[in-house]
Amino acid sequence: MKLVVNEWVKLWAKKSTWVMLILMLLLVIVPAAAIKYYDDPVNEGWQQSSQQLITDFEKIIEEDDLNESTGSYYYERIMIEEYRLEHNIAPNGTTMDTFMSSTLEVVSMVITIFIVTVAAGIVSSEFSTGTIKMLLTRPIARWKILLSKLVTTIIFGLTLYISAIILSAILGATLWGTALSTPLEVIEGQVVQMDVWSSYFEMFFLSFGSFFMSIFFAFLIGTIFKSSSLAIGLTLFSSFMSNIVVMLLSRYEFIKFVWITHVNLSQYATNYTPMIPGTTLTLALTVNFVYAVIFLTITFIVFNKRDVTA
Repeated sequence: MKLVVNEWVKLWAKKSTWVMLILMLLLVIVPAAAIKYYDDPVNEGWQQSSQQLITDFEKIIEEDDLNESTGSYYYERIMIEEYRLEHNIAPNGTTMDTFMSSTLEVVSMVITIFIVTVAAGIVSSEFSTGTIKMLLTRPIARWKILLSKLVTTIIFGLTLYISAIILSAILGATLWGTALSTPLEVIEGQVVQMDVWSSYFEMFFLSFGSFFMSIFFAFLIGTIFKSSSLAIGLTLFSSFMSNIVVMLLSRYEFIKFVWITHVNLSQYATNYTPMIPGTTLTLALTVNFVYAVIFLTITFIVFNKRDVTA
């Protein structure tokens, strides 16, 4: 515990840490102000607009030669608009929950960048500054030192997450009130009113796939090569370019068992379609767990065997 506290103090002694926190909060505050300023209230004549959409979609279906996927999309849109008219459900404007959901998407992406920067530098910086020699000569097991750095990185990332979510909830309630939206989806041929908070927290928890795997991979690269820039570059590449790589290799069966295929767990959310057919959330969690164990095992072995004078 003392090692974690020590690493925590060292982390917040850096100006870059405070910059990350401030930027994270600004990424919530600035969009909130902009959305509120440009937000248009729901038109009182929304029924006419909804009926017009139905008419337009029906014309598209009748006139155009649509494939099955596109045709299904328009049919579902018609069902939703008809349900909206029948039950007098106005289209969703900006509400507390829609603002929080949109904020979560941005926050998740930016936090990945921030925690990768911290995870990559928290070990490699010790080597570049030479403080690793003094640190490893202390009568403390090396694995405890490395574990304290890992735990500190995770706590820092969670701190950013929680701060952003609390702030988005406060701003959402303040600017748009506590009334919630009424999202509609077509499930098994029926229009269903989705539960707002279950969808939100599902996406929230699924975002931790990228969160943890990015930390573990950045730790691995930073420890092996003692280079924060290499760790940051490779980890961000694997996080943000994984979709392209997976799609290019989607014809090969082995891609189902590579961690970059499953680093984005949001593809397994309700009513979402995975990039690779046949993959499931259970498979994704299993693959991520196996790779996490491999990454951490290699990291700790390398760190424990590294020469203090290196």
